[in-house]
Amino acid sequence: MQKSVISKRDLLINLVKANFKMRYQNSVLGILWVLIKPYATFLVLYYIRVNAGKAPIENYGLYLLIGIVFYGFISEMITFGQMALLDKSNIILKVSFPKEIALLSSLANAVINLLINTILILILAFTAGVQITPIGILYFILVSITAFVWGLGISFFTSVFTIRFRDLKNIMELALFLFYWATPIFFVAEKDSLAGGSSFMALNPVGILINQVRAGFNIYSSIEYSTILIYLVLGLIVCYLGSKFFNRQVKKIAEYF
Repeated sequence: MQKSVISKRDLLINLVKANFKMRYQNSVLGILWVLIKPYATFLVLYYIRVNAGKAPIENYGLYLLIGIVFYGFISEMITFGQMALLDKSNIILKVSFPKEIALLSSLANAVINLLINTILILILAFTAGVQITPIGILYFILVSITAFVWGLGISFFTSVFTIRFRDLKNIMELALFLFYWATPIFFVAEKDSLAGGSSFMALNPVGILINQVRAGFNIYSSIEYSTILIYLVLGLIVCYLGSKFFNRQVKKIAEYF
C-alpha cells in the first residue's frame, strides 16, 4: 500500500516538473514570464488609472497587483485543469495511472506561479510599509486553498467535457476574458464610479475571494472567516461531485482523443 502511494506521489512530482519545463521550453526569458505577464498588465492598468484620475484608495498599486495576480491564479487553474487530459493524451493512451494526477499536476503549475508572484508582492508590501501579520498570511493560504478546491472541482467536469466538445476551450477563454472586466481588479466595487453601482460586481464571488486576499495582506476590506468557510464547504461539495463524475467518465475518453 505504501509503495503504491509513493509511486503516485513520484508520478505527480515528475508530471509537475515536466509541465513546468515544457511551458517555458525554448523560451529566452523562461520562468521570468511568470512575472512579466502580470506585471506588464499591472503597469498598463496602473498608468491608465492614475493618469485618468486620483487612485480610489490608499495603496492602490498593491490593490491592483493582488487583483491581477490572484485572478491570474484562478484563470490558470481553470485553463490548465480544463486542458489537463487533452494535453497529456499521449501519456494517457500509453501508460495506466490514476487520471486525477494529470489534473493535480496541471493545477500545481498555477500554484507555483502564485507562489512566485506572492513572494514579490510581500517584498513590495514590506517596502511600502504595509503591516502584514502571520494571521494574515495564514488567512491568505486559506483563501488560496479555497480557490484551489474550486479550481479542482471545476476541472473535474471541464477536463472531460473538453475532450468531447473542443469548442469549450474557446468558450471558457472568452468567459474568463469577460469575467475579468466584471471583477473588481482595477476598480473598487463599493466606492468606485467605474463599478457603476453594479450589485453583481460587488457580489461577484471571484471578486469576494480577491478582496479576502487583500484583507489578508491588510490592503483592503476586512477578514471574513465565515464567508471563506462557506466558500470552502461549497467548493468541497463541488469537488466531491466532480470527482465522482470524473472517475465515471474518464474510462470512456480514449475513443475521443
